[in-house]
Amino acid sequence: MPLVLSRLALLVGACLLFAPPASADPVFDVPADVETEAVQQEGDAADDAEIWRNAAHPEQSRIFATDKKRGFMVLDLAGKLIQFFELGRLNNVDLREDWTAGGDSRVLIGASDRTKLGITFFMLDPETLAVTHLAGSFIDAGLGDPYGLCFYRSRKDNALSAFVIGKDGEVRQFALAPSSAGEVEAKLVRSFAVGSIAEGCVADDRTGALYIAEETKGIWRYGAEPETGEARVMILPVDGKDIVEDIEGLTLAASGETGGYLVASIQGNSTFALISLPEGKLAHRFRIVEAPAVGIDAVTGTDGVAVATGDFGSHFPEGVLVAQDDENGGGTTQNFKIVSWASVLASLPTR
Repeated sequence: MPLVLSRLALLVGACLLFAPPASADPVFDVPADVETEAVQQEGDAADDAEIWRNAAHPEQSRIFATDKKRGFMVLDLAGKLIQFFELGRLNNVDLREDWTAGGDSRVLIGASDRTKLGITFFMLDPETLAVTHLAGSFIDAGLGDPYGLCFYRSRKDNALSAFVIGKDGEVRQFALAPSSAGEVEAKLVRSFAVGSIAEGCVADDRTGALYIAEETKGIWRYGAEPETGEARVMILPVDGKDIVEDIEGLTLAASGETGGYLVASIQGNSTFALISLPEGKLAHRFRIVEAPAVGIDAVTGTDGVAVATGDFGSHFPEGVLVAQDDENGGGTTQNFKIVSWASVLASLPTR
């Protein structure tokens, strides 16, 4: 090789060796639309939320959220507190419809209970919108610190189960069934270990997939049926760049039979990852920014996140996202921010 070409080849090689890595996709900004009333306790108190869509009257849908120092909150889409249950340190929350109580269809809501060390249950009457605490339905999880919680309804037999995750990553799956009085009867059907601290989880009733966030490692996909055991696949590892510690809340924005997004709150850089389904690949990232026109601050350090798609009335025509905000503006205590899912989708690039 001629000397000039040889030197050129070395120069090109050096440039490739020391060139900065290709930049990741940009993080898109989405403003919040509404914020909820703040929790009453100082410090890290707000934690997780779940959303129930009122199909008959979408604008009268409900948000269920935990104040992990005091109890359970029931809020409307304007962020107003409707009911509060002072029950101690409740952490994560999930729900499923079609729970039978006395021959009537109800909405069953569960929350991981770090005071009594198990699962506490509530029930919503979709006609009156009243929420009651099922005081006789507590489940002892057999864990030192019940942290994460999510429900799963099987397409095979319509059976409902609950996953509860200890702070150390130990997981228990309980089969749930209503008693004649509408209380919850439970049976332990599976136990396994994630490996280290884990909290966020969500099950996809459509596909039978269970997603669990191991906070410093990444997001795992398991099978949600009890017989699937401990088999798992890592779908989104912590890379220290775009996906950093800690991965906290997980939720589904379902679309069709298998599509939509798995949404993860990345607490370490205050972003949200959208993972395309069913393939489980990182598609986009966004942050929730301040909305000065309505006096709402940006969302930072999110713990729990929830999404529900569908018609929620004129303000939320395609769905609702609710995110815990670690540092509420104006020096007030923590709260939750409510975002139109249509705004999230509109901010994303088409590919």
